[in-house]
Amino acid sequence: METTPAQYLSFDEINTLGNILNHTFGKSSTKDKGYSITTSIQGSMLTLKYATVVHFNSTDGLAVQKKEHERQSNEMLQEKIKEVKADFKEQAGRALKVSEKGSSDDVELISSQSERKIAYYRRAIIFEIS
Repeated sequence: METTPAQYLSFDEINTLGNILNHTFGKSSTKDKGYSITTSIQGSMLTLKYATVVHFNSTDGLAVQKKEHERQSNEMLQEKIKEVKADFKEQAGRALKVSEKGSSDDVELISSQSERKIAYYRRAIIFEIS
């Protein structure tokens, strides 16, 4: 079985993708929605990071509540990559191919003074782009 090599992005396509992913001053951001999604490109790898503040209660198990945040973060990150791909196709005139290479998540406890625990929930997904 013969495989075809990945198509590399041209300099113009990298600039186009960079402009689409830019989340600095003047660009739209998801931070107003109670969560944040940031992006970074390193070589042919695109990383999307999701972060939010969550409130865990002591009556439900942390593992059960974490699963809901996993589902929610995956949904938001998949929506973001879908938007990026659509914008890229519109601006560059060709499809952006992505292949998921890995993901991770973590919960960082900020406050545990009351029954309601406050924590950061973070998820990162790494894609190879071509």
